[in-house]
Amino acid sequence: MRITSIIIGFIFITSVVFIGCTEQITINKNSESVDKNDNQNETQFTEQECGNEIGNGHEIISGPSSPAYDADRDNPFRSLTVHPINPDVIIIGTERNGFLKSSDGGETWARLRYGLRHEQIGYPEIYDISFSKDDPDIIYAATLDGPGPIKGNYPTSNGGVYKSNNSGETWYRKNCGLTNGCITCALVSDKNPEHVIICIRGGLTTFTGYDVSGQYFEGGIFKTIDGGREWTRAKAPENDNISDFMIIRYVKNDPLTMYTFGFNFVDPSKNMGFLKSSDGGDNWTQFALDLKEKDISYFDISSDGKTIYAVDNFIIQKSIDGGLSWDEHNIFSGGYALAVFPDDSNKVIYSNINGVFLSTDGLETNDQVIKITEGQNHVADIVISTANTSIVYIVTVGYDFYKSIDSGTSFTKIINLRDEVLNVIP
Repeated sequence: MRITSIIIGFIFITSVVFIGCTEQITINKNSESVDKNDNQNETQFTEQECGNEIGNGHEIISGPSSPAYDADRDNPFRSLTVHPINPDVIIIGTERNGFLKSSDGGETWARLRYGLRHEQIGYPEIYDISFSKDDPDIIYAATLDGPGPIKGNYPTSNGGVYKSNNSGETWYRKNCGLTNGCITCALVSDKNPEHVIICIRGGLTTFTGYDVSGQYFEGGIFKTIDGGREWTRAKAPENDNISDFMIIRYVKNDPLTMYTFGFNFVDPSKNMGFLKSSDGGDNWTQFALDLKEKDISYFDISSDGKTIYAVDNFIIQKSIDGGLSWDEHNIFSGGYALAVFPDDSNKVIYSNINGVFLSTDGLETNDQVIKITEGQNHVADIVISTANTSIVYIVTVGYDFYKSIDSGTSFTKIINLRDEVLNVIP
């Protein structure tokens, strides 16, 4: 495994690196200087009102050297993301260490952090990442510290929406119009990189000893039509402000049709359940009400939108009519990850506590393709390349990274990103 790192013009001060040129590998100074205009011309707000100033984002820190504080587990959440045109380009978000990027199918990796705000011990958690298909240099990231205000320096939220215009080398906060900085999912329109849908987790602030302590910060589904300069709340049924949305998907053959699932950690009776938008995320309606109070932790949709697989506790729910009716498959999934192949709705790959399994007949049978033994970390995310469906990537909690080049029939462990990247590149 080869890892390349170049650091130019640095000064170490209490483990913080002030970057004179770049934090690793290459920063395009020309593109960076152009990108400095990205936060200008906000529609209704100033950068200060939105908390979009760079703050301490120009200071590069390493972040935790290992899982710590019980809450940190080296979890990549749902952030494994593959370039829509080049299947060798991968970006993964970390729990406290910023972004990781590979341009050669996982063989070598770079750390990307410039522009990300941070607290003393690390960066905000990165839950989700979305490329623009129309312009893949444009990337949005859903990050969070916990429900809290969108402006101010630590200990207020360093999270929120971050956007890059240069393939992840430089990041800018895009929080104007948001109710709080706890962003759990992001999806760029398949047709227009200016149109983006994000999800915000509502909840009591986790900060203590400050004037926001104990306050409730609303969540919901939000949309921008101007590249993140301003966000507005989408129209959704009751309880979207107290819901958690972990995943958002669009139908590949009809990108204006989108799905998400809203649940309430405290009271499942207040779950929103499955929501569907047919107009690019402006309006959302409930469907599949029989699953409303289920604990759906992961789902995926076929390219035509007819087949939906949903990970429930101890079973996988399946619909072949767009969610009108459902069949239960008694497959222990453990609330982990699942992905449907874009070119075959009967071909699905999913994980549980014992490993990863591939089914080619719509879950009637399956073959184990990765074995996880007791004590190993479970799978966090599975992504099939839309540009080349023979390539499948998997990342676990603990940052083990796997790759398949035969459509999921077999996998090779490529690298452990904690030991071989995060703890090697400062």
